[in-house]
Amino acid sequence: MYCMPMSATVTAVNKRLIRELLKIGRWNNESEVLRYGLHLVALEVEEQQRRSLSAYPPGLLAKAYKQMSAKELREDRATGRACALPKKGELE
Repeated sequence: MYCMPMSATVTAVNKRLIRELLKIGRWNNESEVLRYGLHLVALEVEEQQRRSLSAYPPGLLAKAYKQMSAKELREDRATGRACALPKKGELE
């Protein structure tokens, strides 16, 4: 994997923090600390994107169900029952 050379400005406070993190021993060098930090930022961005996914607009599912045939509605109910948790006593 090719990594393009890059430079970054790090404040004195951040440099101290990096040195403290290196003392812990979890990371071997400054680059590993920064890569881990970027990884955490990427996870946060993914989580925000997941949260921003909106539910279906009001009425959309009702409209879709009205357009289904009787056979499709029966299949949908059967699928729902198959995916549901067992009723009390059903597995005894």
